[in-house]
Amino acid sequence: MNPTVSFKTIGCRLNQAETAAMTASFTRAGYQPTPFGTPCDVTIIHGCAITGKAEHSSLYAARQAKRTNPGTLVILAGCPAETLGPTLEHHPSVDLTVGQTEKFSIPERLHRLQPERFPRPPATCPDPPVPHFETQRALIKVQDGCDFHCAYCIVPTARGNPVSRPLAEIRDEVHRVVEAGFTEIILTGANLGRYQDGPHPLVDLIRTLEALPALKRIRLSSVEITTTEASIIDHMAASSKLCHFLHIPLQSGDDRTLAAMGRRYDATAFRKTIDYAVSRIPDLGLGTDIIVGFPGENDGAFDNTVKLVRDLPFSNLHIFPYSRRSGTRADTMTDQIPDAKKKERLQALTVIGETKRQLYAESFIGKQVSVLIERVDKEGNGHGWTGQYVQARITGAGFEPRQIVTACVTRAEAGAIEAHIRSCDGR
Repeated sequence: MNPTVSFKTIGCRLNQAETAAMTASFTRAGYQPTPFGTPCDVTIIHGCAITGKAEHSSLYAARQAKRTNPGTLVILAGCPAETLGPTLEHHPSVDLTVGQTEKFSIPERLHRLQPERFPRPPATCPDPPVPHFETQRALIKVQDGCDFHCAYCIVPTARGNPVSRPLAEIRDEVHRVVEAGFTEIILTGANLGRYQDGPHPLVDLIRTLEALPALKRIRLSSVEITTTEASIIDHMAASSKLCHFLHIPLQSGDDRTLAAMGRRYDATAFRKTIDYAVSRIPDLGLGTDIIVGFPGENDGAFDNTVKLVRDLPFSNLHIFPYSRRSGTRADTMTDQIPDAKKKERLQALTVIGETKRQLYAESFIGKQVSVLIERVDKEGNGHGWTGQYVQARITGAGFEPRQIVTACVTRAEAGAIEAHIRSCDGR
């Protein structure tokens, strides 16, 4: 009987893309993937260390796995293995830690450790398998690492300097996932805008992938301002395949706080970028990240963030309380903000974000939208996402996952839309 393996992914889309590749490596080695929480021989906790909460969640998942299945071999892989290091050596729920460079060859390591229990992976793989994705959108890792060294961020420590995959290699992977039936891909990386293969920046990669006829939609994860945002905006405005959604982290709307964070722009530059994007792409979905409670963020600084967020047409806010990370500059800064104040500011921005998300959803009422079907409910209605990253429910029948449909929006509630398969002029 083949050994079994389960995965638990904590964190970002980059982690999710890497979990898909790790799953493929185990499948190639003869393992049978099983859902997390079910009995299995090996459990991989693909963890995250971007915040203390994420790190805690990673260790909690390890404890959960060992508690429900004491016989499983629990492996903590990825960023926490880099940041926590020796402190995990005697952790009661973690049998093995695997860092960033080794996590894609875990089956080989398991065979070396226990050859009688774990199979030897094949020496060669002439036909790389299609990664196993947990959604109907294929996550494609194109870049890793970051050298921006923002004062609060542990990513450079956990993932190292920027490294980009060869354009031809990415094209071949996308070709395989499209042949497997995927119609939408998401390009992801630790600092996506830093993608560079020789003379080819990110926009060249997008153009290359758009040439694949069966690929219908390309979505970007997060793109840092000061990288490639202008060329991406111009290309997005003219493209029929690049989704009209940009996620550009803001972090703070206060210039003094941005400088303390080590960010490479001020509020005016950020505003100009967003104004330009909206002028070129009128229906643009716009997401951002915001950190509240960074050391030294007084009430006036937070008010500046609130004002900028209110002024700009965001449709999706990701708001995080500042989390101290050992080894970062911000960890040693004075004037740390109390947790109660962070919570208060988070709640204030959350209300603003929910209002903006609803108003953006309402702006599509009476308009046609394109929706990728992620799942079909028992009534036959389709559920998925528009190109602008608005959650949608499509009434009707005969839908299939990965199908892209055009529908007319009739209502919006809680930031999501409902639409029908008909044109908006009633025909």
